[in-house]
Amino acid sequence: MAKTKSTNVHATPDKKILSSRQVAILSDYSGVEKKNIKDLTLEEASERLRFKIDPSLLFFREICGKVVKKDTVTGVEYPVPFATVYVEDTDCNLVGYFPKAKPWGWFFPIRCHREVIATTTTDKCGNFCVKIPRFDIDWILRWRRERVCFPVIFKRPSLGDLIDRINPGAVGPWPPIPDPDPGPVDIFSNISLSALEAIGGKAARKAAEKVELLKANRSFGAQNLSSKNILYTRAFETELPPPLPAEFRQALAGQGSVVAAKGASALDGIRSAVAMKLGLDYSAKEIAGFDPKKYIGPFLRCYDILMPEWHIFRDVPDITFRVTQDVNGDGIQENIYSESFFDVRWDADPLPDVTLTASQIARESRACGVPNKDDIPCDKEPAILFAGFMPLYDYSYFDAVSGYALRPNRPVPVDAAQTPFCGYLQLSGCVKIQKAVNYRILQSVDGGTNFSAITGLAWNNYHKTGGSPILISSDTNGWYKVDPLDSASNPVNREDLMFPNLLLDWAPPTLGKTILMLEIGDASKNNIAYSSKVAIQSDNTAPTVTVTRWAWKFAGEDDSKLRNLLGIPCPTISRNKSGVPQDIELVYEVSVSANHFRDAYLVSSGCGGGAFVTTSDPYNNPAHWYDSSTDNVDTLYQRYKLNHTALEGAYSFGCRANSRAINPSGAWGENLVPPDWYKDVVYIYYDQSIGVAVINRD
Repeated sequence: MAKTKSTNVHATPDKKILSSRQVAILSDYSGVEKKNIKDLTLEEASERLRFKIDPSLLFFREICGKVVKKDTVTGVEYPVPFATVYVEDTDCNLVGYFPKAKPWGWFFPIRCHREVIATTTTDKCGNFCVKIPRFDIDWILRWRRERVCFPVIFKRPSLGDLIDRINPGAVGPWPPIPDPDPGPVDIFSNISLSALEAIGGKAARKAAEKVELLKANRSFGAQNLSSKNILYTRAFETELPPPLPAEFRQALAGQGSVVAAKGASALDGIRSAVAMKLGLDYSAKEIAGFDPKKYIGPFLRCYDILMPEWHIFRDVPDITFRVTQDVNGDGIQENIYSESFFDVRWDADPLPDVTLTASQIARESRACGVPNKDDIPCDKEPAILFAGFMPLYDYSYFDAVSGYALRPNRPVPVDAAQTPFCGYLQLSGCVKIQKAVNYRILQSVDGGTNFSAITGLAWNNYHKTGGSPILISSDTNGWYKVDPLDSASNPVNREDLMFPNLLLDWAPPTLGKTILMLEIGDASKNNIAYSSKVAIQSDNTAPTVTVTRWAWKFAGEDDSKLRNLLGIPCPTISRNKSGVPQDIELVYEVSVSANHFRDAYLVSSGCGGGAFVTTSDPYNNPAHWYDSSTDNVDTLYQRYKLNHTALEGAYSFGCRANSRAINPSGAWGENLVPPDWYKDVVYIYYDQSIGVAVINRD
């Protein structure tokens, strides 16, 4: 376990006392003896060093990020609010492992020293920002610049790195992108999802899907904030185990013969073998901390310099993160993210945001997308007033009878939309009234004839001061405490909650209309009053896309000559005639449908040396946006042409179909003023894709 020395980390950045490592760095930069700047704040040290050091090194750079907890089933990242983020100066000795014929390297930390230099707290949406002295960052970069290849091998591979390394032997750019400085939207749009997942795993596919959403949601003049860091996304979301030598794996499994001496353990034997490769004595203290189960990586490796398979790196500097949270409400913070290394690309400008993925013990929240207390107009009656940020009481936004939102994803011609909700819905309203002690939410799925309590749902709320989590749960009949109980079974005044008006974190039905009603009760759960009824239309279903026609012919032939490709395993187009490649045409037709259809469009992509282009056809209908609430089915059609000079290879065709269902959490800023919900956003979609090989053969 690394040693940690704390300082007055809660002070403003210039008022913090310098850590011993910072003192050493400033002494090295300035030539001033350590004792003359020891125990000083940065502000005080700046006065002494003003004419002895580059003044820009005494400024700060801001690094921002987010702490999240990933759902192990869905992969959705939920924010971790009110967690403490520690920023640490770190020095480590690392054993580097660069297996032959592998593109990556791994490190095994054996001796680390950490000092806390700053701290902050995540907000209700898990976000944080902290200021780091420039000299700290410059020290890391200078240390790496002075050592051959170190700027490379201490970089975790990003999606941008992987794309740069695709097909290194190709002549010219791959994929061919005319923009000299393409953004992630352009880059990812030119590579298929399957290809991205093959080179970068699930992280690459998720990034490409995010780009697709950005494309669908962006509008003229809108800021491209959501896409700026996509290329810096880590290619591998978690530490991946290194491919250890076979004899090491066998020893760890109790099957090998790697031992240091009679009676030694397998771990001792492995340490001895590694020490031998590093030129160290197996009993040296320096190697005593080596553990093949404690690894970090993968990392980029250097190809310009021949790397030994095993190498030791001493006193490697970095700025790392540790995150704690009171996960059980006992007032004690537990580690939810620790022992991090190389989380930030310090050589990037601007510094990309960092995502810290907390352990599964962290208390996440889905409630950052709820309105502030002052925005909820409570009176003397119980009421359900908001779903996320969507006001349910204002009929210019929402139809409480039909259950549809009226502004997002409007049809063409523009009219009042009928937009259902999807995903989890955070219901907010008024419950602490008329001396209510308990409350519950009743639901009806038969139009209001019969109501039953919603049961079995629990979520996290938080103390307004301190941020300690409070688990909100009900009894078997769906009753929740108006003033919930903390972990010690003490009631917490609802007014002291971070989200005092949050009533329910609700997973609505997959599809259909649900009528909701709030009931408040006394201490014995006897009814006091009911709220007005409010309907919610939910649709968590994706559109469907069915290919109905996919056929090709030589250009100039009659359409009766169209050759079917649909349903053929490994479809291939042989475009030669008498040994000469010919222009060809292809017809692509799909049927799209959805319970709440928004739009759909056809796409095609080439193999890097050519592309199918659209050509005239009276039946062409490559895209469609719904024009009424009943417009939920359509047929898309497009005729394409491929020039005979286009390269042989794989070409693909696809259809993107979007649902008009939204989640009112404001993830795309649709709740802001403007657009005040007048925005076209996508939360649920379906991508269909098929491919064909084009070859020159009679």
